[in-house]
Amino acid sequence: MIHSFFGGVYPATRKDMTRRKPLSRLSRTPKEIVIPLIMCADGPSTPMVRPGDPVTIGQPIARRGRTGAAAFASVSGRVAAVEDRPHPWGGSSPAIVIQNDDRSEHYEGRPAPLDPRHLTLEQLVERVEWAGVVGMGGGSFPTWEKIAVSAGKVDTLIVNVAECEPYVTADYRLLLERSEHILRGAQAIARCLRCERVVVVTEGDKLNAVEAVERRLRRSGNGRVQIIPVRTCYPLGAEKQIIQTVTGREVPPGGGPTDVHCAVFNVATVFAVQDALFQGRPLTHRAVTITGGAVTRPRNLWVPIGTPLRHLLETCGGLKEETDRMLTGGPMMGVALQNLESPVIKDTNSLVCLTGWEHKPDTPAGVCIRCGKCVGACPMHLAPTIIRRALEDQDMEKLAKFHLEDCNACGCCSFICPAQIPLVETVAQAANLVKRGGSAQ
Repeated sequence: MIHSFFGGVYPATRKDMTRRKPLSRLSRTPKEIVIPLIMCADGPSTPMVRPGDPVTIGQPIARRGRTGAAAFASVSGRVAAVEDRPHPWGGSSPAIVIQNDDRSEHYEGRPAPLDPRHLTLEQLVERVEWAGVVGMGGGSFPTWEKIAVSAGKVDTLIVNVAECEPYVTADYRLLLERSEHILRGAQAIARCLRCERVVVVTEGDKLNAVEAVERRLRRSGNGRVQIIPVRTCYPLGAEKQIIQTVTGREVPPGGGPTDVHCAVFNVATVFAVQDALFQGRPLTHRAVTITGGAVTRPRNLWVPIGTPLRHLLETCGGLKEETDRMLTGGPMMGVALQNLESPVIKDTNSLVCLTGWEHKPDTPAGVCIRCGKCVGACPMHLAPTIIRRALEDQDMEKLAKFHLEDCNACGCCSFICPAQIPLVETVAQAANLVKRGGSAQ
């Protein structure tokens, strides 16, 4: 049974540019690969190599210390530097720069594949941590920690292929082309977590992907795995909304998926987990969509992590017209880029180059007309317009009652506002104010 969640919006999907484009490898790998030491929400990793060291594909080059996740060379070559480089999350961060030798030599010390019939929870956690797998749908939280926390507490495993952001089709193509590997990874995780049910959730208009998965499920005869196509409603891909859609359970304020006995993993994360378990491969490549009205030949690419975004755009023929905005991620929650020197990291699912007609113009915010559209659109039952007034009044007592920590920054309120008030930024400002327990400076 399909349920629904409160609120949401319906932006134009604009996925037709790439939905029929299969994942393809780069015809020419870049001469320089940049591996940031910050690719995990937990913090930076510790470098294991120095300038001049030779490296091969899959060789560990950064390890998890007190924070971070392991990182690996995605090309063979030589370490050129460990220095600050532009980061796709904004600003710059320390990174390992590798000069590519174009030999594509692979690291010989990778571990042996594990037997899925005898896989234990301890082996799963250990191998996922070794491979440096983090949430690849945008969260970048350590996947091994999510697995360890969920063990014995969940009855439903959800593989998230909702991909409700406009333009982006990387997850969809991954499911369509590599469904066997994804199902194998999902079943392995579910067995270790002792889940009764595995649900693959995708958009309802992706019927060829649904049919491909259903054919494999019929052949395997695994009754506890099912695929559910759901009508697209942004932000369906958010954890709390996809849980409510699949199970009807509502995550309590301040709570998480395990509070309602669910675990949610992005489809790219599941693919990376099975690669680590059954191929002995660490996370070195991922699927990326390069799209937008300004791109000459929009495509879906399978690329080495650390590839400069500029190289991806050049692979797609560059820009056919001037771009008004460049983003990693979709237009609803994506991060704006000032330039294309930043590299692909573990959670980079897209490069979107928009023309002026593809998004709302940047105009000064108008006056709130109290229409209530932001309240009706917020999937977390918040009231952005009331929060805004309380923030203006510096009413800390009132702000503390609004459960601001539940905001997932989906942008529905800003999208729907006829006055184009930046409500998502306003709510974030209010949440930070409450967290600090002081007045805005």
